[in-house]
Amino acid sequence: MNKRIALLPALFVALSSLVYTGCKDDEDTTPPVVTLNGDQNVTIYLQGTFTDPGATAVDDEDGSVTVSSSGTVDNNFADDYTITYSATDAAGNTGTNFRVVTVANELGSSAFEGTYSCTITASGQSPYTYTESLVLSNTLNKALEWSKFGDYANANAKLNIVIGTNNQVNIPTQTIVCGTPAVARTFDGNGTLVGSGGPGSSVVLNINETVNSITGAFTYTYTKQ
Repeated sequence: MNKRIALLPALFVALSSLVYTGCKDDEDTTPPVVTLNGDQNVTIYLQGTFTDPGATAVDDEDGSVTVSSSGTVDNNFADDYTITYSATDAAGNTGTNFRVVTVANELGSSAFEGTYSCTITASGQSPYTYTESLVLSNTLNKALEWSKFGDYANANAKLNIVIGTNNQVNIPTQTIVCGTPAVARTFDGNGTLVGSGGPGSSVVLNINETVNSITGAFTYTYTKQ
């Protein structure tokens, strides 16, 4: 057999291996680097405004790459929200980064949080007593929220009270569907915090409750246990 002919298959294999290895070394497998504009952790208060500062991305082959983002921030509910930023280069490699936006109640905490005994009084009616708790509101800034306002059943929301200066309390107008049968009840009014928030402290609320265009006046006296 001709030695030159016998060497051809081996030479072909060697060249094929060389070509394959060379292509593999040149393959782009590095994703773009996504860099946030601004801080990675951001806090805003309920009903505040979040303006997304965005992000930029640079790829080692393509240079600047377009960044897209996903995720939303609900400024009317206290929680942690994640915004994800991603960028894809021409080779299909995707790089990501993220930002956490915390929506918080500006109060942070209140000495008046806790469990209360409540007595409701109204003209011509017998007093009514029940127990409920007061916590930071998840839906209204600088507000506290009663756990089962008025002891009504089937409430689809909780009553918020806003703490003002000099221990004064404001009750923003709120409509809650509750009771049996469930009806829309609209509440507003004002009140006062008494004490420092420890046991024996009280929250006294003067509340107007309107149902089917009829308004009644009630006094809610909460005593902390």
